[in-house]
Amino acid sequence: MSEARLLKVGDVDIENGILAICHSKKDNDRLVPMSDYLTVHCRHYSEKVHPHPKQEDIYFPALNGKPMTVGNVYNNFRRFLWCARISHGGRGYGPRIHDFRHSFAVHCLKKWVQQKIDLAVYLPVLKTYMGHYSFADTAYYLRLTADVFPDITLKLETLYQGIIPALGGDCDETH
Repeated sequence: MSEARLLKVGDVDIENGILAICHSKKDNDRLVPMSDYLTVHCRHYSEKVHPHPKQEDIYFPALNGKPMTVGNVYNNFRRFLWCARISHGGRGYGPRIHDFRHSFAVHCLKKWVQQKIDLAVYLPVLKTYMGHYSFADTAYYLRLTADVFPDITLKLETLYQGIIPALGGDCDETH
C-alpha cells in the first residue's frame, strides 16, 4: 500500500506501462510492469488528475497534494467495501487491502501451474515483482496455497524444499 501511495508522477511510465518503485522495504528499487488494462486506466487517470504533470508530484495525491495517509487509504477501502455490500470482519479480520497481494501471488502460481510453466524460473520473477528480499518473504504469501492448491505445493517443494511453512493452529493474519 505504501509503495502505491508514495508514487510520484515520474515513477509512472504510462507510455510503456512501467512503475518505478523506489526506496521500498530495505531500500529496494525495482521496475514493475503493469498490465495493458491497468496502463490504459493510468493514462485516463493521468489526463484528469495530472493535466500539467511535474515529475516530483505525488501520483495519487490527497487534497493537499501530499501522499494519502495510511488511515485515509484504509478508510476509503472500508467505504468501498460498504458500497459494494461486502462485509468486513473488523480490524485485522478482513478483507484487508493487503489481501490483494496474497491473492495476486496465489493466482499467479495457480495460472503458472495450469500452464505448466517452469516454477524454478518464474518463482524468482514473482519474488522480484513483489519486492521481496528473500524466498522466505515470498513463502509468507504462499502458505495457504498448500491446502488450496496441493499441486503447487508438490512442485514448489520439489524445487525449493521447505519453502512453504506449515500452517499452525494459531496463525496471526494481521500482517
